[in-house]
Amino acid sequence: MVLLFIAESSLYIPLLYYSGWVIWIFSLYFAFISFFTFRKRGEVEKGKSYLHTTKIVKHGPYALIRHPQYLGGILFSISITLWNPVWFNILFSALIIILIYQWTYTEDKKLIAKFGEEYEVYKKEVPRLNPFIGLIKLLLQKKKN
Repeated sequence: MVLLFIAESSLYIPLLYYSGWVIWIFSLYFAFISFFTFRKRGEVEKGKSYLHTTKIVKHGPYALIRHPQYLGGILFSISITLWNPVWFNILFSALIIILIYQWTYTEDKKLIAKFGEEYEVYKKEVPRLNPFIGLIKLLLQKKKN
C-alpha cells in the first residue's frame, strides 16, 4: 500500500484502475479464505497456528491451486500497479512476483518432506498458481466422477 503514495501518477486509465479493484478482490479471496480453510480442514491442533496442519487441504482455494496465499500476494501487487502505473510500482511488483514464485518452489519442497507421496500426488492434480488451469482440472475431474 505504501507504493501507492510513494510515486503519484498523472496517468489515469479507467480500465486499468477498475481492473485493479477486481484483481484486488480476487487477491483477498485467495489470501484470506486460505486461512479459514486451513484451520477448518487441516486438522490444526487447538491453540496452534493455521500453518500447523496435519493433513493436506484439498478444499476451497486449495482445490484450484496449491499456493493460494502466494497467489493473493501476486494479485495484490498487480492491483497496486494497475491503480498507480508508474515505473517504480511496475518494477517493484515484478520483483515481488518473481520472489513469490520462487518461494512456491521452496514451499513445495518443505511440503513434500512433511507429507511425502501424498503431496506428490496432490502436486500432479493441482497446479501451483494458475487458478484457470486448476478450475479446468477440477471441472474435468468432477465430470469424470
